[in-house]
Amino acid sequence: MKMRVKNPTALGNKGKDLREFAANYLSKAFPNPDRDGCPSDSALRSLAFNPKEAEPTVTEHLAACSPCFRRYSELLAESMAQQRVEKASSWKRISVWTEAHPVLAAAALACALFIAIGVGLLLRGIRQPNAPPMDTHQKPNPTEPLNPTVAYLPYSMDLSALSPVRGSEQPATGPQWRVVVPSSPLNLTLTLPLASREGPYDLKLTSKSRTLWSNSALARLQKGKTLIQVEADFRQIPTGDYNLEVQSLTGIHLMQPVSIQTALQQSGEHNP
Repeated sequence: MKMRVKNPTALGNKGKDLREFAANYLSKAFPNPDRDGCPSDSALRSLAFNPKEAEPTVTEHLAACSPCFRRYSELLAESMAQQRVEKASSWKRISVWTEAHPVLAAAALACALFIAIGVGLLLRGIRQPNAPPMDTHQKPNPTEPLNPTVAYLPYSMDLSALSPVRGSEQPATGPQWRVVVPSSPLNLTLTLPLASREGPYDLKLTSKSRTLWSNSALARLQKGKTLIQVEADFRQIPTGDYNLEVQSLTGIHLMQPVSIQTALQQSGEHNP
């Protein structure tokens, strides 16, 4: 159910009062005349202009040092002025957001990280002696939903019966079965011929002289078999016939004919 604000003007005035209170409080409550533990001016500038790259300790320090908070406020005002010149349209959108969320915007305008400072102090139990009490009912913004991850299907292919290819030659062992591979994101496991060495291998999906997919992976010995495990997303590969080529740095070159088709219903081990 959507709640309507009966008097948005009054709510905006309360936000303005909270903004002024926060600025006055943090500007005067913690004099710190000896400037104990103060960060450099460049650290404050980094917090104002690039808050995502700033050190968390600088944010915490602002809650306990009025001189640094005043300097940070000056730098924040400078940053906002610069952004207004460069991105006027962006600030217009921020203005609309401020009108829609005046309570949340109030603290942000006084200090972009005012809420984070208050929450950080409560979580860490930081309490400055002789400091006047503060009271705020601000709540953090809800977290954004996570983007769904791609599901990689397990899929095995047995290449242990293949003979190495030399140069541009075709496989020496007569006709080979063409393995059907689903056009899906795959967690691909390849079983190499017996006594294949461990180490790095190059993999690629080719059609004549074209390479449509490539990757590198390590071969490891597991229960007497040399296996390569690699993620391969074939969703963008057109359906059709290709060659899956596996080549080591020592010159071993395997070639398995495959056919990319629409996603299979089940995954398993597929022998050429």
